[in-house]
Amino acid sequence: MSQLKHRNYRQMGLLFLVIFAGLGLTFSATRESVRTSEQQAISDFRAGAELYVDRVRQKMQAGLTAVTDLYRYYKASDIVTRETFNLLVKTNSSLSTNRLFVSLAYAMSPEQEAVFIASMREAYGGPYKIKEPPLPEGSEKPARKFPLFFVWAPNPEKKAKLQGLNVGASPEMNGFLEAAMQFKTSSVIFSPTLPDIDGGKQGLLLMATPFITKNGNEGLMLQLVDFQGLLKSIGAEIPALAQSLRLKATSEWGSVVHRQSFGTIEQGSEASALDPYQKDFVLGAGKWSFTITAAPKAYRIDYGPAVITASVCLLLTGLFYFIVWSQLRRARRVAEIVNRRTRALKEAHDELEEHYKLLQNLNKDVEESRRSAELANRAKSEFLATMSHELRTPLNAILGFSQLLSEQALGPIGDGRYIDYAKDIHSSGSHLLSLINDILDLAKLEAGKISIEKNAVSTRQLTHRVVTLLDQQAKNKNIELYAEFDDNMPDYILGDELRLRQILINLCSNAIKFTHEGSVIARLFSKPFQNGRQGWVLEVQDTGIGIPEEKQATLFDRFTQVDAALSRRHGGVGLGLAICRELVDRMDGTISVRSMVGVGTAVRVHLPLEEASEDPVDDSMMI
Repeated sequence: MSQLKHRNYRQMGLLFLVIFAGLGLTFSATRESVRTSEQQAISDFRAGAELYVDRVRQKMQAGLTAVTDLYRYYKASDIVTRETFNLLVKTNSSLSTNRLFVSLAYAMSPEQEAVFIASMREAYGGPYKIKEPPLPEGSEKPARKFPLFFVWAPNPEKKAKLQGLNVGASPEMNGFLEAAMQFKTSSVIFSPTLPDIDGGKQGLLLMATPFITKNGNEGLMLQLVDFQGLLKSIGAEIPALAQSLRLKATSEWGSVVHRQSFGTIEQGSEASALDPYQKDFVLGAGKWSFTITAAPKAYRIDYGPAVITASVCLLLTGLFYFIVWSQLRRARRVAEIVNRRTRALKEAHDELEEHYKLLQNLNKDVEESRRSAELANRAKSEFLATMSHELRTPLNAILGFSQLLSEQALGPIGDGRYIDYAKDIHSSGSHLLSLINDILDLAKLEAGKISIEKNAVSTRQLTHRVVTLLDQQAKNKNIELYAEFDDNMPDYILGDELRLRQILINLCSNAIKFTHEGSVIARLFSKPFQNGRQGWVLEVQDTGIGIPEEKQATLFDRFTQVDAALSRRHGGVGLGLAICRELVDRMDGTISVRSMVGVGTAVRVHLPLEEASEDPVDDSMMI
């Protein structure tokens, strides 16, 4: 009962944990979604502001570049008239757009005034005079004048009013023009209020680019730019920002600082989430700083994803709570079933333990039986080896004495039948010695006492010796026994000559034994394995009685004969091919058979090929 209460408390705690975790996840995900929306709005605003400022700077720089190109044309031409000047300015969009006028100003000292007026009258083909605007009260007259000539303006009246006007009459303007001449670089400032030039209009840019005439005199190319019109043309490209921004532009030229504000929103109505964007750059000889502030309506923060995120998280929390609650109910039912089955399993476990102990005892018995079988097998192998050695000694004596009797080496034997008996004794003893040798080889193979050596072996000598050894046996049955060698078969290989000869003798003897007419051929040729390893094939093919297909699978088993009648007729106990298979396996090769009843049999031994590095020394046993 206490365990049941404890489990119920844990389940209630799990449900509360699911609720708290879900609410915490909802708060975190919603907060992150709000932050992402704010960052996206800020990023969009900064990207638009940066593009906006960059376009303004490009427009201003384009005006300076266009004036520089105009000056290069002036230097490259022999003569430039005011008509040519007006045409060049009018056809250049960077000079004619948002410009109140574009003109050349001559830096003239008092000594040069008469010469300048004369040259201007000649260039204009009519009257030309220098117009002096009124000086500010209390100011001194500047040392040099800057009269305008070759003026382009969209308004003809404005153009006529500006021709000959000394734009350097005021000390502030004169200081700016003289400094631009001194720095020998383009300069841009917010234009001082000069009624004769700008008509009292605010927010104009004055661009001054110094030049030197062909006579070596100094002058300035002046542009008066409608900065608000320039901003309006850029705003058409970025309407979302341009319709709701406030731009603070600051030009710093030497010790003079000018500030202007432009835009469509009022001071103090900036969006709190969007910090003002500021960009500083150098234009000509002056420094500029733009500060852009957007209204809240320009880049609103989209809280829609945050609302969706909160809704989804709350929905998932409720769904997960329902799943956990249903699983807990199911777990209670399962726990009851598990308790019942646990008792049943405990009983089954006790029963299995008893069976396990019984199996352990049986395993011990099996292990003892296996050890006994191994000892018996080892004893059998040792017995066979010992008995084979013991039997070979009297057999050798029997074979020797029977051969002496059959050859009458000690003198003639009276009755000729004894000679036939001696030959039968020699033949039976040879057969028994062959069987003993096969049994001894099997015993050695089982005991692991036969090792495969690797010496240089002449494939042709090996085959010819076996053919010579068995040639008489084949001739007795009128069978042709010969060997074939492919051109790709090496003359010398690395191998165990004794075991290769044993395999070849067993295969050829079997072929001769079961062939009544025709031929027995021993073939040697090179053939790689399927994995690409080099190999060679020793194949013995006969025209004998053949082997049925159902008997071929057990052909290489020990003490196996294809037909008991054939065994009685031809002799043998079925150990030769088994020994061949054991030897071939130890040489990492394969042995196979192809046969057809009444046509013949081909036994193929496929062995790894390792060519000998030099000719072998013929120290093998002579047969």
